[in-house]
Amino acid sequence: MRFRAKGRRRQATRRQEDSTGYDTPMAEERARQAGDVNLDLPKPGEATAGPSDSVDFRRAFEMAADAILITDAQGRYVRANKRACELTGYSANELTQMRIGDLCVPFERAYSLGRFELLRKSGATCQERVIQRRDGTRLTVEAHATGLGDGTFQTILRDVSDRVSVEDALRHSADTYGVLMDPGGTAVVSAGRNGRIVSWSSAAEEIFGYTAEEAVGMPVTRLIPRRWKRQHTSTFNRHVGVGTGEQVGRTIHTEGLRRDGAKIPLEISVAVGWKGDEPLFTAVVRDMSRQREVIESLNDAFQRLQFHIERMPLAYIVWDTDFRVVEWNPSAEQMFGYSRSEAAGRTSYELVLPADPEVIAAVDKVWSDLLAGDTSSHSVNANVRKDGSTLTCEWFNTPLRDSEGKIRGVASMARDVSEREASEAQLRNAQKLESLGVLASGVAHDFNSSLMVILGNTSLLKSMSNLPSKALEYVELIENAGVRAGEFITHLLAYARTGRHNPQPTDLNAVLNDAAEFVRSAIGKRHELALSLMDRLPRILADHSQIEQVVLNLCLNARQAQPKQGVITVVTRVATLTGHSTMRCVPVPPAQGRYVELVVQDDGCGMDEATAQRIFDPFFTTKTEGHGLGMAAVLGILRHHNAVAHVDSKLGKGTKIHVYFPIHSVARGKGVDLTAEHVRRHWHT
Repeated sequence: MRFRAKGRRRQATRRQEDSTGYDTPMAEERARQAGDVNLDLPKPGEATAGPSDSVDFRRAFEMAADAILITDAQGRYVRANKRACELTGYSANELTQMRIGDLCVPFERAYSLGRFELLRKSGATCQERVIQRRDGTRLTVEAHATGLGDGTFQTILRDVSDRVSVEDALRHSADTYGVLMDPGGTAVVSAGRNGRIVSWSSAAEEIFGYTAEEAVGMPVTRLIPRRWKRQHTSTFNRHVGVGTGEQVGRTIHTEGLRRDGAKIPLEISVAVGWKGDEPLFTAVVRDMSRQREVIESLNDAFQRLQFHIERMPLAYIVWDTDFRVVEWNPSAEQMFGYSRSEAAGRTSYELVLPADPEVIAAVDKVWSDLLAGDTSSHSVNANVRKDGSTLTCEWFNTPLRDSEGKIRGVASMARDVSEREASEAQLRNAQKLESLGVLASGVAHDFNSSLMVILGNTSLLKSMSNLPSKALEYVELIENAGVRAGEFITHLLAYARTGRHNPQPTDLNAVLNDAAEFVRSAIGKRHELALSLMDRLPRILADHSQIEQVVLNLCLNARQAQPKQGVITVVTRVATLTGHSTMRCVPVPPAQGRYVELVVQDDGCGMDEATAQRIFDPFFTTKTEGHGLGMAAVLGILRHHNAVAHVDSKLGKGTKIHVYFPIHSVARGKGVDLTAEHVRRHWHT
């Protein structure tokens, strides 16, 4: 309620106190001296400035059910309504002679003045206070004070004595008959203003170890560890005289001291009551030892889980029900290229799924099954990284549920299986090539037997002196065809690895120097052969003639890639193969380590990825001439030598074929196992 000044009117005569005893000229004069409130209410028929100046407003103020007191900026009462007079027993004239705190019981007056200072700063307070009526009786009231904005304050007092009496009676009943018990280990301890215990429940005996006979009369500080005693004493002294304070009505977590000296974690709620004129502080104390153990256990489990999530090699991702990222661990950062902050709140479609309708449709099906409760979700699909590169991931997913069983998200773990899939593909290819090798070997041997008959008979025919010249011409054509068929058989046997193989410690540079002239004549004058050979190259275990065959076939293949003219470069050096580079090699990934590398490079038309993957397949060729066994023969010879190859080619940018031979010091007696069983072990481990 606010009384606004509209103007000052001096009354010519003093009004006498009316029969109600709550309106006096002295009160009005006090209000005028305050300079902030106009208590002159208009006479009937006078114009008013607003609702607060109306007769109706004055009547509402006077007839309010709650006691209302108006205080000036110095804390003096300047006006009181009828209910305020009834509640305190003082007339309005007597109340205007009093200040804030005069109505309080003696031990609350200092505190009341302090609260008034707080009211002046904050503009509003609410508290329970004990006031002393004119006849000496005491009442507990609930006081709501509010600043009116013009330097005055309004206080509404409500009698709550009945409620407090009921609370005190219940508390007294609990202390007297021991009904305040909690099976969870909750104790009730009460202390007076002197800080000594006046009541002690059975649960307190269990928590602190003192019997009721020992505890009653004992100072509360005996239950407080040394490091908390000074703080407790300071806090207790601040509010012991007034029955309130910063800890009253609050729940705090602290430590207690048992009789045997052990410290225990406690949860304490402090309330204040009254026993006559004396405040009685009651603490509800709960032993938190078990809860502390549970919390520490959960915290320990959480830390271990967090450690596993942060350090696990699998990408760990938690999605909400909108398929947006909630959690994103370091492995996910490394696998997909997005930091945790970049991924947070974004959907899978924005982060890891390629723009492939088939992949998206498959993922949508998995997601709908998860939201329907599928706990056995497993899928393998293509994904993309932040840089746009692709990878293949294996996903393990499970729905997450809240305490009511409702699905609140999905947890996913993913691992990059790109290398494993490549190894499996290489294994399948190796097995296919093995099968083709067996077939080629059988065909070559059978065909070779027939060819020997053909060539033998042509030789006999040529030796006949009476053979017509025309017939001799036909015999020579048959013989030439047989020789070419013999070369074809040689390639088949090389691919099938059933030809003669005589490995010796070999200097690869020496082989290349010996074969250089032969290779130059084979590729023709329009093509140049350039050798770039590393000095002091480590030796390899190789068959000299088979290595020459490899070099010749690779150079002929390079010549076909640049039909008009060009330069074919042959390089030797020492190379180190690591995990990523081994996966690109055929026929199978070799062990990591150092190798002697042979590179045959051209600047021809190059190949697309699909062609490069099939270059070593038997009978595969992109040329109109040729039988498609040259590169297959190369692969067969490499398998003889436990060597591997890697093709690096792009359309219009030429081709490099890298061949890696085990160094002899490493390979002696051991070599590099390139069997299908080796590949099987490799990709499983």
